[in-house]
Amino acid sequence: MSTTDELSRPVTTDDLVACDVDAHEMAPSHLWGDIFGVAANEIATILEPLMKGAGDNSMYNPSVMTDNAVIDPFTVWQSRGIKAPGAFDLSRRPEVLDTMLVTRQMVFPSFAVYALVIQFPRSMWRHAMDLGGRNEEELSALGRAGLDEHNEWAVRTAALDHDRLRPVVYLPPASSVDALVEYAKGYIDRGIRAVHLAVNEPPAGCSPAHPDLDPFWALLAERSVALLTHFGADQGFMTSFGWSNAPAFLTRTEGDATEVGLHNSHFFATLHYAYSNFLASMVLGGVFERHPTLRFGVIEAGASWFGPFAEQLDHLATTAFTQQVQPYLSMRPSEYLSRNVRVTPFCGFEAVDEMFRRFPELSDCYCFSTDYPHIEGGLDSKQKMVELLTPLGTEVMEKFFLTNGQLLLPD
Repeated sequence: MSTTDELSRPVTTDDLVACDVDAHEMAPSHLWGDIFGVAANEIATILEPLMKGAGDNSMYNPSVMTDNAVIDPFTVWQSRGIKAPGAFDLSRRPEVLDTMLVTRQMVFPSFAVYALVIQFPRSMWRHAMDLGGRNEEELSALGRAGLDEHNEWAVRTAALDHDRLRPVVYLPPASSVDALVEYAKGYIDRGIRAVHLAVNEPPAGCSPAHPDLDPFWALLAERSVALLTHFGADQGFMTSFGWSNAPAFLTRTEGDATEVGLHNSHFFATLHYAYSNFLASMVLGGVFERHPTLRFGVIEAGASWFGPFAEQLDHLATTAFTQQVQPYLSMRPSEYLSRNVRVTPFCGFEAVDEMFRRFPELSDCYCFSTDYPHIEGGLDSKQKMVELLTPLGTEVMEKFFLTNGQLLLPD
């Protein structure tokens, strides 16, 4: 791992060591049954029409049977999709990380994102799936079974390299706090160090700020387990699709990627609403005051919103609602965000350098991510970020690429 002295000289991608807080498994859909289980195979059938139209990011390609692409500096930064090296044979991923000069990597699912969203009746993605006449009860059971299969895969994958590979367990919708705690603890006890929570509805029916959820927050804080929420966890937060029902928003995005291509400019302009709503409850409700070592990451939801969001919370807490928040907060909201929360700027269309310039008090929050091997992460993402941040100096460079991400990827 690089030291500050090593980073004091001019930095290039050839010697820049990084933490990667967002990557994925990306298995071909016809192999999901073999890799994950019976429910995954059924979900692959549901998704087939969607996958066939997903362009370069498609997981539908029956000709791909093995993960055998050569691992070298060109392929790890230029290859994306199911043919990228280490895309679905995670025993090869440590060698990919060596080539990328990445110390540790958070590994989110591809398949299990769909296992999660098919459980939400208001999911925007469901309109593109062949649900085969399944009712809500059947979809909920199938989605839950799919999440369980992914989470068992995550335990097996973590065992390949407990330090460098951090597969994320996806927590299913829970009927009670006790059920949420029991489910999470079962996987944490088996070596999982990061869990994912959807933010489209209150967890276990509770406001995130409610003291009833404290046993859950305490479990994660005490065990140094990162709590993460990732693109897709917002499905159904907007209760109507009508906001995007206009000619300007109905044309597919160029490239037809499975994440970006299914959406539009209006969707991405409002994507952060679900995440900022959840965070506003946690911060203003005193969750980080009561659990100062809780680690929270908002992943692949952009970061342009984060600075203005922090300013808004500070303004509310020091003006109109000072008396209301005083019993629950001993610091400014932005200070909790700086200490406890990390976010990932999109590579290619968010100016991370401007974020550091405009919001220096949040300089600990912005983290490097590759989204590997998804196409949305961009090609040569490390080089592009280096070019943006080099004028800001080595301290900012070290924060963004290495030390900020260590909150979510601790020793």
